[in-house]
Amino acid sequence: MRLLLQTESSECGLACLAMIASHYGYHTDLPDLRRKFAISLKGATLAQLMRHASALHLSTRPLRLELDELSELQLPCILHWNLNHFVVLKKVSKNWQGKVSLTLLDPAVGERRVSLEEASAHFTGVALELLPSAAFVAKDERKRIAIRDLTGHILGLRPAIAKVMLLALALEIFAICSPLFNQFVIDEVIVSGNKELLTVLVFGFALLMVTQTAIGLARSWFLMRWSMDISFQWSARVFAHLTHLPVSFFEKRHLGDVVSRFGSIGAIQSTLTSLFVESALDGLMALLALGMMLVYSLKLSALVLVTVLIYALLRWAFYQPFREASQERLILSSKENSHFLETLRAVTPLKLFGREEERRARWLNLKMDVQNRDIKTQKMSILFKVANTTLFGIQGLALFYIGAGQVMQNALTVGMLMAFSSYAGTFSGRFFSLIDLFVNLKMLSLHSERLADIVLEEAETDQALETDLSRIQPGITLNNIKFRYADGEPWVLNGIHLSIPAGQSIALVGPSGCGKTTLCKIILGLLKPTEGEILIDGIPVRQLGLKAYRQLVGTVMQDDVLLAGSIMDNISFFDAHTDRDRVERCARQAAIHEDISAMPMGYQTLVGDMGSSLSGGQKQRVLLARALYKQPKILALDEATSHLDVENEHKVNQALASLNLTRIMVAHRPETINAAQRVVALREGQVVEIRACVEVAADAETEAVRVA
Repeated sequence: MRLLLQTESSECGLACLAMIASHYGYHTDLPDLRRKFAISLKGATLAQLMRHASALHLSTRPLRLELDELSELQLPCILHWNLNHFVVLKKVSKNWQGKVSLTLLDPAVGERRVSLEEASAHFTGVALELLPSAAFVAKDERKRIAIRDLTGHILGLRPAIAKVMLLALALEIFAICSPLFNQFVIDEVIVSGNKELLTVLVFGFALLMVTQTAIGLARSWFLMRWSMDISFQWSARVFAHLTHLPVSFFEKRHLGDVVSRFGSIGAIQSTLTSLFVESALDGLMALLALGMMLVYSLKLSALVLVTVLIYALLRWAFYQPFREASQERLILSSKENSHFLETLRAVTPLKLFGREEERRARWLNLKMDVQNRDIKTQKMSILFKVANTTLFGIQGLALFYIGAGQVMQNALTVGMLMAFSSYAGTFSGRFFSLIDLFVNLKMLSLHSERLADIVLEEAETDQALETDLSRIQPGITLNNIKFRYADGEPWVLNGIHLSIPAGQSIALVGPSGCGKTTLCKIILGLLKPTEGEILIDGIPVRQLGLKAYRQLVGTVMQDDVLLAGSIMDNISFFDAHTDRDRVERCARQAAIHEDISAMPMGYQTLVGDMGSSLSGGQKQRVLLARALYKQPKILALDEATSHLDVENEHKVNQALASLNLTRIMVAHRPETINAAQRVVALREGQVVEIRACVEVAADAETEAVRVA
């Protein structure tokens, strides 16, 4: 059964389904299943997994059972784990002492074995058996990822390869001539005692050595510059694509995992530019060395060929364990990075709740998991190196033993044996490099698959319509908007029909979790509606183009952040041609100008990491000034004044009311709701028009608007 590791934090069930399907002969990959079966951020339920399995023509049988009944299951099957996770039970085994252990394929960390005692703390008692139905067809639908698909077009690639090849070829010519020096010195100079010939040979080969060193230096320098150029082009292209991916891509992944996948560029690039290019002529050199070896001795050549064959078998035997170890290491490392970054971002609540030690202990456990995986990998590496060294040693001993016999039989001279030994070393080394290259290229599929999760992810579509945006009137129409996060889940929005005339201010109200922020994100184009469409001035947003549409929109969202820099930088959003007068005007409208002026450095005050030097209310007003600096026609505010005092909230609402903007406000606070010309409530996925807001109340868990 092929191990599959989850990419998104909530797709463990999908990965388990893919692993069991592969066991029965239907091979697919997670991106393909993700396109077929949408999984929400909350994950998949057992009922959803059963529906997805049925679509793959796998019959299902859900069971509730005890731990001691696991051995009676039809394996492989899916187990519900930790109340929020799915794993595949691959095997139930018993050791010589009678202790039972479970072999699990965990899509979060890889293959592992746990005892029944360990499993009792995690297994929820729910299992799902799967078997092929009559309609099941075994086939391979995995898409092979070409390196070209990941890199795109690299400028100057062909001329660079040609230069490196020429320099490498020159080096190989010198390398093939070097063993002849040993043969001539031993057979001609030492035997005859000809010092003049020795002097000529030494000077001649010294000149060759200097030339070889110069060419090698030139190749290394050129390879370094070319490698850096490729790395820069590739990283820039992937980063640009990453920034164009939809918001939902980042919501479903941990930050550390995205960073780890982006870092796979370095592993792929170093292999392709260094190892591949340096080994490109190893095949030619190996053939030339083999030809010279055959000229000297067929028997000794056969010995070297057997050694190379044994090395190839060794690499093949170690390949799968090394691959699985590397795959698990990448996953464990990304989890540790995610935990580390999350801890740094949440250091304030950690201190306030006194949870530093628990967080540190959790990080140490994750770090230890990575180190334990590294130790296992290093043990395999040591074992492989010992086997490799032993193989080389046996080859050397056998070579000199058999070769010495041929010298004593006058089949070879001592110089010829020394030259043959050099050619044998060259042939073995180069052929071993080719085998290593082949293995490393196969290992690159690990990084290719991880990087493909970014590169091959579909970016936001933007079919822009050539139009004069200044003529667009900011009237918004929502036609039958429906939205849910995954098939089978309840509708968050169920048939929204809403028209917002240009210049109108509207407040979206309702209990927390009713879908107000979701509707706001759909209006802004951050989320794609499951059904329906949005029109701006009668033009569908998909036709106008998201980039053009967002030029008309200013926003302050719940999770908005400030970037490292000054207050002026953040209000202008790092505009290359900052208009200071406009910055101050927007700051006044957002009621933050006086606060900024009171600061020692004024508008040049640094905001700290993500606005940490500002209070919550100051941060919100700077964000509002940033939205106004954009000079939008539509202003979307999602709880944008929730941290403001009543006086500043009143000032902000008065300033916004004087602007000719279409305003969409997600709000709970009475001051903001009363400032709207129109109030619309979301109830059970639909909008209800409210003419007058009578009472606003807040309970312990949610702030809900009650209307009469």
